Amino acid sequence: MVNTAEKVENMIDSSADNMLDAVEADTTTPFQGIWKKGILVQIQGGVWSMEAKLQASDLGKESTEIPEFVFLGKKRLFSTKEKNRFLNVVSRARNAAERSGFPFFITGSFFVPFANYDRVKESVETERVRFFRLVDEFVERYDERRSEFLETHDSHRSLLEAHYPDPESVRRMFKFNVVYYMASLSGGITGDASGEDLYLQWAIESMNSLREEARVVSDAIREASVGQNLDGRTMRRVQTLVDRLTNMDLMGDTKLRDAALALSVSPTPERAIALKQVATDVTEDDVRAILLD
Repeated sequence: MVNTAEKVENMIDSSADNMLDAVEADTTTPFQGIWKKGILVQIQGGVWSMEAKLQASDLGKESTEIPEFVFLGKKRLFSTKEKNRFLNVVSRARNAAERSGFPFFITGSFFVPFANYDRVKESVETERVRFFRLVDEFVERYDERRSEFLETHDSHRSLLEAHYPDPESVRRMFKFNVVYYMASLSGGITGDASGEDLYLQWAIESMNSLREEARVVSDAIREASVGQNLDGRTMRRVQTLVDRLTNMDLMGDTKLRDAALALSVSPTPERAIALKQVATDVTEDDVRAILLD
C-alpha cells in the first residue's frame, strides 16, 4: 500500500533548496536518504476523448441484433489531429521529466534529482501553459470546428450532432496538473516485497541504467575513433553522458564522471576503454550505504 508521507503541490515557484529543507525537517520518512537526492514528479493530463458511444442504430440495426460478444466502440466528433495536439503536449512534458529523471515504481511518477529540478520545472510549466492556451483556442473556435466536421460528414450529421457538449463543459474536460511529492511505503506491499525492497531494486536499476549508458557510449566512441569517423553527432553523445552523470548519478561517482569528461576532451580508444572499466554496475550494498541508511 502506498502512503504519501508528504505531498508538495503547487510548487512551481519553489526551489530545490526549499524542498531539501523540508525533507531534512521530516524525521518520520523511512529511507529519507533518497529524498535528500531528489523528488518525485507526476504529470496528470486529461484530454477530452472527442468521441461518443457508437449505437446499434448508428449501423441501421436493433440492439438485439448485436451479439453480446461484440463491442461497438466509439464514433469521432472531431478529427483525431485535434485530440493529438493536446496529447502531444502532455507527452512532451512527461518526456522532459523522463529525460532528466528516472521512472519510479509508483505509476506515472518520475524521480528527478535536485540538480535537474529547475530544468524539469521550466520545461513542464512551458508545456502546461501551452496546453491551456490550446484549450482556450479550441473552445473559442469550438462551434466553427464542429460545423466543419459535420459538413465533412454531412451524410451522417444526424448520428453526430446530438452528442456535442456545450463549449464550457468541454473546457472542464481538459486537465493538466503537476504534482511534486515525496512518498514512503509501509506495511506489506506485494508478496514478500517490502518498501525497502522496492526502493532498493528501483535505485539499483536506475543507477545501473546510467552505467549501461556509459558503456554503450564508450563502445561507440572506441569504434568511431578506431575507424577515424568521429563526428559531431557521436561526440554529442559523450557530452550528454557527462551532463547526465553530473546531474543524475545519485551515487556521486567521481571516477565515472571524470572518465566521461576526459573522453569528451580527448576521444581516444584508450580513454573509451578507461570509461568502460569504471562503468561497472553498482551493488545493493553500494546503494544502501548512500541512499537508504
